[in-house]
Amino acid sequence: MSANADLISGREFYLRLIRKLSHRGVLPALIKLQRLSDSEQDSMGALLERRAAETPTQVGLRFEDEVYTWAEINEWSNRCAHALKAVGVGKGDVVAIFLTNRSAYIPVAMGALKLGAIGALVNTGLQGDVLANSLRRAAPKVLVVGEELLPSLRTIPETELPAQCFLAEEAGSTPLPAGFTSLTAATESAASTNLPETAAVSFGDPAFYVYTSGTTGMPKCAINKHRRLFMGGLFAGKALREIGPDDVIYCPLPMYHVTALMGGWFACLFTGATFALARGFSASNFWNDIRKHDATGFNYVGEMARYLWNQPPSPDDRNHRVTNMMGAGLRHEIWDDFKKRFGIDAVYEVYGGSESPAGFVNLFNFDRTCGWSPRGMRVAAWDHEKDDIVRDANGRGIALKPGGRGVLLQQISAHQQFDGYTDPEATQSKILHDVFKPGDRWFNSGDLVLNQGHGHIQFVDRLGDTFRWHAENVATTEVEGVINGFAGIEEAIVYGVEVPGMEGRAGMARLVVEDPTNFDLTGLARHMRAGLPDYAVPRFLRLTNSESDVTGTFRYKKSDLKDEGFRPSGGDRVVLVAPGSDPQDLTDDVEARIRSGEIRL
Repeated sequence: MSANADLISGREFYLRLIRKLSHRGVLPALIKLQRLSDSEQDSMGALLERRAAETPTQVGLRFEDEVYTWAEINEWSNRCAHALKAVGVGKGDVVAIFLTNRSAYIPVAMGALKLGAIGALVNTGLQGDVLANSLRRAAPKVLVVGEELLPSLRTIPETELPAQCFLAEEAGSTPLPAGFTSLTAATESAASTNLPETAAVSFGDPAFYVYTSGTTGMPKCAINKHRRLFMGGLFAGKALREIGPDDVIYCPLPMYHVTALMGGWFACLFTGATFALARGFSASNFWNDIRKHDATGFNYVGEMARYLWNQPPSPDDRNHRVTNMMGAGLRHEIWDDFKKRFGIDAVYEVYGGSESPAGFVNLFNFDRTCGWSPRGMRVAAWDHEKDDIVRDANGRGIALKPGGRGVLLQQISAHQQFDGYTDPEATQSKILHDVFKPGDRWFNSGDLVLNQGHGHIQFVDRLGDTFRWHAENVATTEVEGVINGFAGIEEAIVYGVEVPGMEGRAGMARLVVEDPTNFDLTGLARHMRAGLPDYAVPRFLRLTNSESDVTGTFRYKKSDLKDEGFRPSGGDRVVLVAPGSDPQDLTDDVEARIRSGEIRL
C-alpha cells in the first residue's frame, strides 16, 4: 500500500501546466473563472439563449433516435417556463423534478432556471420515507413527475405532494391522476418566446438542489448557484475537455447527478458540442451506443468503468472516436489497463462537485488521481477513534505533507464559498473552526485522501467506510483493489463487521464469483496475505453469484451489508480466513469457537 508511487513530481507538474496553458482557449477560460461574481446579472438560462442565437441549427441534444437543435432546445425550454409561470412559479420557487433520463429532462430543468426558480433534482431510485423526506427538504411549489415514476410516487402520502403536479408523459398510456396537469398539453399551448424573467437572474441565485448520497442519514439538499454551474460547465467544456461543435459527449448517468450536469450538459452548452443522453447505463450495449452517436467522449461514475472492464474483450473495443472520459470513481487498479484496452487518451477524474467549496479536476491528465485544486485545501491528520481531526498542544490541526493520508479540508472564504444545504444545521455540521489559525473556517469533506503534492489528491476511502482492526486503520477501497486482482473475482465489496468480545471491526468481503461452491479459496487467501498487511486481510468472505446492489450512481450500498454482520441470513456461502489457517466454511460450530475465543482473529 505504498503511497510514494502515486506522488506528483514538480518537474512533470510544471511541464504539463505549461503545455495545458498553451492550448487555445484554456487560459482565457481560467481567467474568466477567477472573475465571476455573485452580483453579475447572468445565468444558465441566459447562456442557453445566447447559444441558440449563435448556433441555432447546430445539433445540441440527442436522445435515442431523437435529435434537437439549439434553437429547438431553447424554444422547448421556453414553453416549459411559460407553463410553470402560468401556475405561479417565479423567482426563488422550487420545482421538484422527478424524471428518469429522457429528452424532456433538459427543457424542464432549463425552463425552471429561466424563471429564476430552483430545480430540485430528485433521485429517481427513491421511494417511501426517503422520497417523502427529499421532497420535504426541498419544499417544492410544483412537482414534475414522469409517468414511469408514478408507482414510486404512490409509496408516499398525497399530503407530501405540492398543490400543483405535472405529469410528464412519454408513452402516453398512463391515465392522468386526479389533480395532475398534463405537461404535454400545458407546453403544447404555451409560448416559445424568451422570457423577461431570465434577465433578472444573477450568478448568486440558487439554480439547483442536488441531493447528497445519504450515506450518513437522509439525503440533504446541496445548494448549487448559477455561479457554480457556470464555473463547472466553463471549466469542464473549455479548460478541461477542450471540446467544440464537432464533439459529442455521451452521458449514461442520471441527470440528477452533478457529473451529468456540469461535465456533460453544461460543458456542451458552453462549447456548442452535442450532448447525447442515454436512458441509462448498459455495460453490454455501451460501446454500440457510443458508435451510434459517434461520441468523442463520455461521462462515468462509480463502478461503471469496472462493469465495462468486466465485459469480454472484443475486436471492437477500440472501434470508436472516444478520446476522453470524465467522471468520478475509476478504480486505481484498472486505470492504466482500461485506458490501454479501450484506447482512451485522457481520464478527467473529478471530485467534490456536488457541495464542496471547490472541486478537484484532473486538468493535467495524471494517472490515478482525483485531480488538482489550485488553492485553499489541506490534508489534515485524522483521529479515527475520536472521529475528529488531530490537534496539537496549541489546539491547531496538523497539515500533512505529500505522501501523508488524512481528511481533506477545504478553506471557506470570500473567494471559495460553501453554499451549504437547505438545512442550516446540516450546513454547520460540515464546518470546522479555528483549525490552522484563529477565525479560519474549513469544509470537512469526510473523505480520507492521499496528499499527492502540487495540489493533487488521491481518494483513499470514506471515513464512514474506513474501520479500525487491531488498532490499525483499514481503507476498504485499497483492500478491494488487491482482491480484485485475483482471477475469477468479478467484484469485491469490503466493509467492517463487529465480532462479539473484540475491539474494532473485522474485515469482511462480499465477492461476486461465477461458482461460489467451487472457488480457489486457498489461492485467494495466499494472494491477500501477499498483498496486504495481516490486519487488513478480511477475516470473512461472503461468496455469491448475484450482482451487488448499487445506488443510481453505481456506488455500493455498504450500510446494508454492515448491518447484516459476519453471519448474514440467506444462501450466500460465508468463509472464515483466520490468521495462519486455511479458509474454512463458517458453520455453527466454527462460529461458536470464534465467540468462545478458541479461534482467534
